[in-house]
Amino acid sequence: MAHMEACTEWDYFGGQMGTRNSCSKPITILFMAFGDARVVAQDVPPGGHFNSGATEPDLANSWMFTACPLGYVPSLRFSTENATAILESLYNCQLPGRPGA
Repeated sequence: MAHMEACTEWDYFGGQMGTRNSCSKPITILFMAFGDARVVAQDVPPGGHFNSGATEPDLANSWMFTACPLGYVPSLRFSTENATAILESLYNCQLPGRPGA
């Protein structure tokens, strides 16, 4: 299944990076600031907001995210080892437990 990155438009809200789900279906966002490599995961309903908790200084070393339909996971393991492919949106979404997850 295709990822749902088009449902997001990232910006700072209250000093922290976040986005709103602009699609009509719920999505699951995985987010990582490379500075601490901590993964923030959240299910976001249509019209709902995702807050990464990361401020501008936290994102100095860059960051990445995936957006999949609710119940699906990225086809690549969400890790710094796969950062290049994830940053280039070269992943799909699949049911958990499938190869590649």
